[in-house]
Order: sequence, then structure tokens, then C-alpha cells
Amino acid sequence: MSRYLEPRIRTRFVNKAVRFNWNLMRLLGIYGIVTQIVNIARVLLWNHVGLGTLNNRIYFGFYAALLALSAVFLAGGWLMKDRPVEENYRMQMVLASLLVVWQTLFGIYDISRSISIGKIGTVTALVAFAALPMVEPLYAVVNLALSYGTLMLFLSTLGDAEAVFNYALVALVSFVIYFARIEHIRVELLQQSEIESMNRTLEENEEKFLLTNEQYELLLQKGRLIAFEWDIRTDVVRFTHAWKEIFNGPQRIENIKEYIENAPSLKRRQKDEIFQCMKNARRRLAYQKKDLFLPVKTGEQRWFELQLALQCDGDGNPVLGVGLLFDIMDQKSRIIELQKELLMDNFTKTLNKTALESYAARRLHEMGTGERLGMLVLDMDDFKNINDTYGHLCGDYVLVQLGELMNTLAPGRTRVGRLGGDEFGAILDLSNEAQAAEDYAARLIQEVTNIRWGSQDLPVACSIGIAVCTGGASYPDLYAAADKALYQAKRAGKGRYAVAPLIETPEES
Repeated sequence: MSRYLEPRIRTRFVNKAVRFNWNLMRLLGIYGIVTQIVNIARVLLWNHVGLGTLNNRIYFGFYAALLALSAVFLAGGWLMKDRPVEENYRMQMVLASLLVVWQTLFGIYDISRSISIGKIGTVTALVAFAALPMVEPLYAVVNLALSYGTLMLFLSTLGDAEAVFNYALVALVSFVIYFARIEHIRVELLQQSEIESMNRTLEENEEKFLLTNEQYELLLQKGRLIAFEWDIRTDVVRFTHAWKEIFNGPQRIENIKEYIENAPSLKRRQKDEIFQCMKNARRRLAYQKKDLFLPVKTGEQRWFELQLALQCDGDGNPVLGVGLLFDIMDQKSRIIELQKELLMDNFTKTLNKTALESYAARRLHEMGTGERLGMLVLDMDDFKNINDTYGHLCGDYVLVQLGELMNTLAPGRTRVGRLGGDEFGAILDLSNEAQAAEDYAARLIQEVTNIRWGSQDLPVACSIGIAVCTGGASYPDLYAAADKALYQAKRAGKGRYAVAPLIETPEES
């Protein structure tokens, strides 16, 4: 793993990492300072107890520690500006590790206080650690493994097997995200190294700056790329044969700007993105990399990565662009799938509990005056009897069908999720449709009775609790009200729904 980054690109990686990481840490520092000042003020000034309780003192300690670390994040680049690059890189790794340790300990304390957001915040921070900073594999693996391992060990002492399992899945996804990204960076640096190597060869030619056919073939063999050269002075572009095979365009294009402007298959935004790359080259930007969504000859749109290196003459004037264009559609699709897997309960094709809670908390925070948000909690009636009588395969089938029903019948702007076992939830925007939650519940209660196991009728039924709140309410309050209504429906005879009283903030009640 320590040799994952080849020696010829490691120096380039470290230089790029130092620049990127300090910029990222400045942003995190600003965000951390602002949020922790607010948190500290909330403990000292907005809470009548102040530091009078152990819980408040512990939270104050966490907030003060992160405030200090955020200040170092913000000032670190300036303090280290005269130090060697390797020292900057090591300092960044130390600071990032301190942030991971802080987040792990803070998450453990939050979870010990039975605060659900502790699980969400810690998972989000660790996934961000895998996806954002530029660090080498051994360092990333050690930090992620220790943090996830500590969290799962702590959760196991609480007997929360489902949370341990979910953390293990998220840990796996985090490692996949990290290695997909580091591999992308590694390939990019290798390709950039190849392009700059070609540029050094081109500089030896004082009259022409052309790639040979042999060099084109080498690029195609190694990376299955579309290689091209753009004569900036004459605005002529020459492509390898792969251009014609993929885009069905001519291999030599005179006046490329006019050709792009008049291309009927390109949208205005796509044209502007290409023109911006051309403008950057004329402004002497030495190297560019950009993802472009382009139509191919079959008519479909696919993602391509453009890399363009600039060649200048002896006076510094740009004369030639040497570029690579290759299909990254599979990579983009994998990233999208990984993001979906992180949020989904793959068994029922609904959101998982963490994702549904996070969505509800965000919507509650965004709500304005007069808006209403509803929560529906559904629990199967006597579901154990179905498992015992017809088998667990039948029970699993019923849950899958229920998830499909909830998604199909859901009103617009509704998110459906599995809360655990045979309990499901839905978050509904009721600002314009106050009756939508009850209509949705009534249809679900009716439709679940039609679920069949092959030709076998099943005694499938469900009970539902509904709660509605105005802006300013919290997710725990909304869920508690819906859960209480659910058990009112159960006690009233099952197979029905009950509605909790409207949760209003003091300003609106």
C-alpha cells in the first residue's frame, strides 16, 4: 500500500495535496469557528444552567477543543508557508487525524446520550474524510479503520447490533469511495506526467509542435483515449481515429470554434464549457482538466474527461494544445450508485433510517412561516404470525411489496424509509395539501390487504400513526407524536390510522 503512488508521481501528489488541503482546511476552519462560537454561546448564554451540569461542561469542552483546532486549520497555511512541502503535508495529516479523533469521541458521547444525530454526524464526517482531503492510502486506511472500529466497539457494548451492522456497511462504502478517488487522482497524475513528458519533447522542436503518430498510438494503447492537437493560431484541430468511431466527426476540423458553435447536437451550456476551456488556453493556462457531458454518434449523452496541456513558443505565446479525451461514464455511474447505496435500505428500496431522519431534520430546519410537515409511521399488524405461518421468505416478500406500495402511492415531495424491522416511515410536505397524509394512510391500509403470496391470500394488515408540525419543531418531537398515534390506532383495533394533535411552535399556537 505504501507503494501505491509511484515514486515518479508522489512528489506531484504531495505538492497538489498541500495546496488543496490547506484550502479545504481554511474553509473548515471558518465553518468550525463560526459554529463553535454559536455552540459555546448556546451553552454559556442561552442555557439558564450554564456550566452547572456535567453534561454542559463536557459539551463545552468539546466545542472549545474544536474551536481551537479550527483556528489552527485557518492559520496553518500561513504559519507553514515558509516550511518545506513535506513538513506541510505531515502537519496536515496530524491536523486531519486530530479532527477524526475529535469527531469519534464526540460521536461516542452523543450516542451515549441517545442522540440520533450523533450517529448521522459522525458517519457524515467520516464519509467526508474519505471523499475530500488528499492523503495517501496507508494514512487514510489507519484513520478510518481506527475510527469505525472504535465506534462499532462502543455500539456493541450498548447491544445495538443493527447500528453496528450499518456502521460496518458505511465503513465499507467509505473505503470504496476513498480508493475510487485515489485511483482517479493517481491515473490523472500519471496522464499529466505523460503529457508534460511529451511537451518537453515538443519544446526541442523550434518550428513545429506536433505529436507523432507513434505517440498517438502509444496513448491509445495505454488508455484507450481520444488524442488530439489544437493549433491555436490557425484554430485547426486534428483527432485520432477514435474520434470518428465515437463521435462520427471528421478527424481534421478547420475553424473549430465555428464548428462547435454550429453543432446542432450540442446544447448552449455544453458549447460555453468548451469555449471556456479554449479561452483559458489562450490566456496561457498551462494545464486544464474538465468533465464534459457530450452527445456521441448513437445519440446518447455520455460523460468524458478532457485534459488539455498548453505549448507556448519562445516568447510565451500559446501555439498548440495537446489533449486527451476519454469516456468516464462508468466511473460517474459507480459514484452515483455508491451515493444511493449509502442512503438506501437495499432490501425494500426505500431510504434507510439514518437518511430519512437526516432528510426530516433538514426539511424542518428549512421550513418557513405557514408551512407544515407531516410524518407517517406504519407498523404491520401481527406480522410475526405471517412469518410463523408462511415462513420468513413470505415475510420478506411482504416487506418488499410494502416498500413498493409506499413509494408508488406516495404524494409528491414525499420521502419513504424503513425505520427498522416491519416499521416504515414517510415524511410529507403538507403545505398545500393538508389532507394528503390521511388520504395516503387510508390507501395504504386498503392496498396492503391485497398483497398475495403467489396464489395464497395473506392476512396482511397495518396500523398507521400520523403527526403534523409547523416550523420550529424537532424531528424527535415529530416522530414521538406519530409513534404515539400509531399505538392509539393499535389499541383501537388495528388496521386503521390515528392522527396526533398538531405540533405548533409557541409563536404560532
